[in-house]
Amino acid sequence: MNHEINPQMNQGMNPQMNQGMMNQGMIPQMNQQMNKAMMNEEKMGMKDESIMEIVDALNITLANLNILYVKLHNFHWNVVGMGFFDMHAKTQELYEHVAEMLDGVAEKIRMYGYNPLASMQSYLKVGTIKEAPSENINATTVANIIEEDFEEMLIGLKELDEIAKDTLDECLINMIADSMCFFEKNIWIMNAYKTR
Repeated sequence: MNHEINPQMNQGMNPQMNQGMMNQGMIPQMNQQMNKAMMNEEKMGMKDESIMEIVDALNITLANLNILYVKLHNFHWNVVGMGFFDMHAKTQELYEHVAEMLDGVAEKIRMYGYNPLASMQSYLKVGTIKEAPSENINATTVANIIEEDFEEMLIGLKELDEIAKDTLDECLINMIADSMCFFEKNIWIMNAYKTR
């Protein structure tokens, strides 16, 4: 920034802060304080055991979303026969949305100060969604499996919602509600697809 062009900008700043910005040694310290403040704000009014219960449930949700993400790719690539075009396009739409959801869940776990699960081994260990074999599959079977998996996701989200509803974390509650709406809508879509 050119301070000669905008001298007022420099005057309004705390001199220590201005100098600290130049001192790279202060940046990690400032980041730690900001992270701590974010965590305290996030945990407001919550006991550590409640936080751990939420984090555990979020990690199960994260595991299931990651398994779903891979499974939907499998169906996208391997669906064959009548309904190929519809299901090929729909599974891509679904896995792209699931990718956004799983990223949001992982970031929420980080906001609580914990590391999200981040390996397929851990996902398969804690997840309740099962993998599908890499083989040709017809569109009706894909719709049935997606419906079953999305119902399983709803069960887990309702359990998470029960844990989260007594917290002050409105963002978590809203995230769960949005996810439940997504799965409910797509269960209906898969049912409608099968009745053609």
